[in-house]
Amino acid sequence: MKFAIESISKNSGRLGQLRIKDGGPELRTPLLLQTTKGGSIPWLSADVFESHVSQKPQVLQFTLSTMDQMTEALTQWHSSGDRGLSDYVGFPGHLNILLLRDPCETTPSGGNDRDIQPLFTRRGKESLTPERYMEMVASFKPDVYQGLCDADTNAESAKKRVQKSADRTEKFMHYIYEHRDKVESTLLAPIVGGYCTFARTQSIKHVREQPAGSYGGYILEGFHTNGLTATTLESSKLLSIVEHCIKQLEEDKPRIMTGAYTPLTVVELISQGIDVFDTSYAYCASLNFKALTFGFVQDAVEHVPFLDITDEAIKEEFKPLLSNCSCLTCQKHTRAYLHHLYKTNELLGPILLMVHNLHHYMAFFEAIRQSVANDSLPQLIELVRNQNGKSQVDYSISANTKVISKATMGKGFAAAAV
Repeated sequence: MKFAIESISKNSGRLGQLRIKDGGPELRTPLLLQTTKGGSIPWLSADVFESHVSQKPQVLQFTLSTMDQMTEALTQWHSSGDRGLSDYVGFPGHLNILLLRDPCETTPSGGNDRDIQPLFTRRGKESLTPERYMEMVASFKPDVYQGLCDADTNAESAKKRVQKSADRTEKFMHYIYEHRDKVESTLLAPIVGGYCTFARTQSIKHVREQPAGSYGGYILEGFHTNGLTATTLESSKLLSIVEHCIKQLEEDKPRIMTGAYTPLTVVELISQGIDVFDTSYAYCASLNFKALTFGFVQDAVEHVPFLDITDEAIKEEFKPLLSNCSCLTCQKHTRAYLHHLYKTNELLGPILLMVHNLHHYMAFFEAIRQSVANDSLPQLIELVRNQNGKSQVDYSISANTKVISKATMGKGFAAAAV
């Protein structure tokens, strides 16, 4: 993996070019990974995504917690020909990154042991040793994978838990570094330690002690427990810890932070030098019946973060979710129709909502890259923070209480509880 900085600014972060594998496309950073569940972009087939969201090469974010059951099948898949992981899930030509945890779902706490790392899957808790983890990575053969780490920390974690997180990660990574040559993939070095500067420095020091070429980039973990918890973080605490870490990292390696960070937190993190994020915020919004409508282009309209399509007030609003949006959903359908699909529990509902949310979020990142190139990210941060209003808007997402069951969501929009 090669990373080159195009420009860097004290106020606007940095613009870069990332080449994940030789012969692969050059990707501009700040970069957005496409979050998947079980290897698929939620609610969208590959054809729908490539036809109605983006035809450009993407980097797919796979998670072991949703794909561990594929290990044996992937071993046979790779042995039968020169076919990659993205080909297996129906996205040929796209690059991929393999992570441990699903950023879309809250990861249960606990289950930590000195010698194993718990992996929470649909079948229950699995126990990963470093040896087993590297065997699974070798079966998956991703383009990039993260190192095994204990990221079971958040802002409320006790000092003892945070210190154990750093110590156990060191132990896991000692084995990973020693045996990384057995895997032909780029390693992301994990930086853990919760909200403790001492533990974060310890984690960074251990990584920086490794021989040159041991890892291709960094992944900063342990700030939240995934799912909606990432949308409610106190940004001031998060940003101070990230700033502390960035000062100790090389500039020639990409820095990744996964999770459903709010649009405001994302642009603030980019201003500090974070390079790669994911689309889990767009998924969390879709799961809870919210269409992203926040503004990122200066205009005379006062925008709101999102539109709740379960709101009875829009049942006769025959206009698009967002007036200036060019996505399929906004060009062909109305708010009233999306509300109708929710009321009738139609499968088309979450498909159209996800099409819009991904399109909107990817356009947001285009605006971010342009702002970084123009050294005008502070103005974009202010616009996102206030949405042309006088006070800061709230981008946090709360669980929609109108959902009857999680199983129902797999069939379409859930009916309202009566």
